Amino acid sequence: MYDTFKTAIATQVSALSGVSAEIVEPAVGVSNNTANGDLTLTVPRLRMKGNPAQIAKTLAEQFQADDMVTGAEAAGPYINFRINRTVLTRSVLQAVHATGPKYGWTNEGAGKRVIVEFSSPNIAKPFHAGHLRSTIIGNFIYKLHKAHGWDAISMNYLGDWGKQYGLLALGFERFGSEEELVADPIKHLFDVYVKVSAAAAEEAERIKAMDAEAAAAAGPTIQDQARAYFKSMEDGDESALALWQRFRTLSIEKYKQIYARLGVHFDVYSGESQVGEGMTRAIQMLTDTGLLIEDKGAKLVDLTEHKLDKALVQKSDGTTLYLTRDIGAAIERYEKYNFDKIIYVVASQQDHHLKQLFKTVELLGLPYADRFEHINYGLVNGMSTRKGTVVFLDDMLHESKEKMHDVMRANEAKYKDVADPDHIADVLGMSAIVIQDMAARRIKNYTFDWGRILNFEGDTGPYLQYAHARLCSLERKSHVKVNPDADVSLLTEEVTRDIINQISLYPDILAASIKSLEPCTVVQYILKLSHSISSAWETIKVRGEADDVAEARLLMYWSARTVIGNALTLLGLEPVEAM
Repeated sequence: MYDTFKTAIATQVSALSGVSAEIVEPAVGVSNNTANGDLTLTVPRLRMKGNPAQIAKTLAEQFQADDMVTGAEAAGPYINFRINRTVLTRSVLQAVHATGPKYGWTNEGAGKRVIVEFSSPNIAKPFHAGHLRSTIIGNFIYKLHKAHGWDAISMNYLGDWGKQYGLLALGFERFGSEEELVADPIKHLFDVYVKVSAAAAEEAERIKAMDAEAAAAAGPTIQDQARAYFKSMEDGDESALALWQRFRTLSIEKYKQIYARLGVHFDVYSGESQVGEGMTRAIQMLTDTGLLIEDKGAKLVDLTEHKLDKALVQKSDGTTLYLTRDIGAAIERYEKYNFDKIIYVVASQQDHHLKQLFKTVELLGLPYADRFEHINYGLVNGMSTRKGTVVFLDDMLHESKEKMHDVMRANEAKYKDVADPDHIADVLGMSAIVIQDMAARRIKNYTFDWGRILNFEGDTGPYLQYAHARLCSLERKSHVKVNPDADVSLLTEEVTRDIINQISLYPDILAASIKSLEPCTVVQYILKLSHSISSAWETIKVRGEADDVAEARLLMYWSARTVIGNALTLLGLEPVEAM
C-alpha cells in the first residue's frame, strides 16, 4: 500500500542524489515510530560518498513536498517523510473492501505447482501432538501458497507399510475385536499394537534366559512371524493384503473425521504402500549409478563422505525401508505431478533421514533434485490428558473444547446469547491449541500449558477470536452501514493511524511469510493488530457519533475485522462472529 509513496520518494531522491531509483526505493521503509514520520529512508544504504548525516540533511532540505509526500526531515543518517494520510487511508480501506477475503493475495506463484506433504500419521499408532503440529503447520503452508497463486496440492503420506503391520496382524489374531475395530479403528489398532509389542518383549526376555538349544527349539518368535508376515505382504499374498487393506481403509475414514474437525482438506491420500514401480526403479538406478553397496546381503548407500552415514535401503531378506520407498515416491510424484517444489513438513527428529533422502536424489542426478524442501518443527512438552495417558488428538480436542465450555458457562448472560455454544467451544478450544503452537518459531520446542492458553486476555487463540467477535458485534449494533466511500479524512487520531498502518502491512506479512514459511509471522501480526484495536476501543467509538464520523470509523473497524478473519482462516481456524 506504500508502494506509490515509496516510488514518489525514490524518483525525487534519485534525481537529487544521482543514485538509481532501483537502489533508493528498497532503502525506504515504514517508520517504526509514526510520530517521527510515515516512511524512513536509510541514507547509508545509498552508498554515497560523504557523511550520511550531512547527506540526509542536504537531501531533506532539497526535497520538494507535494500532494503525495507532504514533508521531509533529517534525523541523523535517516530522512523521515510525511505522506498524505488521507490518500493512504482511502487506498488501504478501499483495497480491503474491494478484495475482501483475498486482500493481500498475489499471483507470484501463477503457473507453478507445489506439493505440500504433511500430517502423515502411522496407522496403528496414535494420532498425537506431533502429528497435530505437522497437520496445522502444513495446512498453513498449503493455504499460504494458494494465496500466492500457486497450484498447491495437499498430500497425506500415511505410514501404512512395514514390519509393524505384520506385528499388528498377529496382534489382531490374539487381541483384536471386530466391534472395537469398527467403533474406533485408530484407538483399537493402537491398543492391539501395544499388547502384541508387550507380548513380543516378554517373549524376548524369556528366550534370553534360555540356552541356545532351548531357544532354537522354541520356534519362530513373534518378531520372526511379523517379519515373515510382512514379507508375504510384499510378495502379494492376497489374504495378508486384504486384512491390511481393511485396517488402512477404516483408519483413513476415521482420520478424515478428525481432519474435518480441524478444517483440513487433503487433495491426495497417499502412503508408503502406494509406492510401486518407482521403488524398483530406485533400486535399479542406485545400482546403475554405482551408489549401492552390499553388506551381508543388505543393500546400502554410502553417504559418509557427506557426513550422513550409510543409509540402508534394502534388508537382507529383500524387504524395503523408509528411504527406499521415499526415493521411489519422489520419482513417481514428479512424473505424475511435474512439481516445481515439494515440501515435506516433518519433525526435526527426521532431519537426518530427510538429508539422506535429498542427498541420494541429488547423487542420482535427477534433474528436479533442487526442488525438495524440508520444513521442520520442534517438540511439544507437557501435553497430556487429565489421566496422563497417551494423547490421542481426539482426546486432546475434546478436553480443550470442554475446558473452553467451562470458561464460557462462567458468564451466564453471554452464554445464553450464543447460538451454538457447543460448536463455538470446539472452535475456541482448537484456536487455543493452534495459536499457542504457532506463536513462536516452529523449530522451537514448547511446553503445552492449559492455564495460559485458555486466557481470554493474554496473547492466545481465544483472545484473537474475542477480538474478531467483538468487531462483528460492533458492526451488527451500529446505526450506520459499512460504506467504502466514507470520508476517511475524519480518521485523524494517532490510534486510528496506527490501525490503518497495521492493516496496510498485511500484504507485506503474506509476502514475508511465503519466504520464511513461519506461521508465527502471521500470529504476531494479528496479535499486534488486535492490541491496537483494543487500545482504540474506549475512545474511538461508532455508536452515538455523527453519521460521517461513524461511517469512517466503522469502515476502519470492518477492515480490521476482515484482516483478522483472513489471517485466522490462513492459520486454519474458523473466525467466530459471536461468543
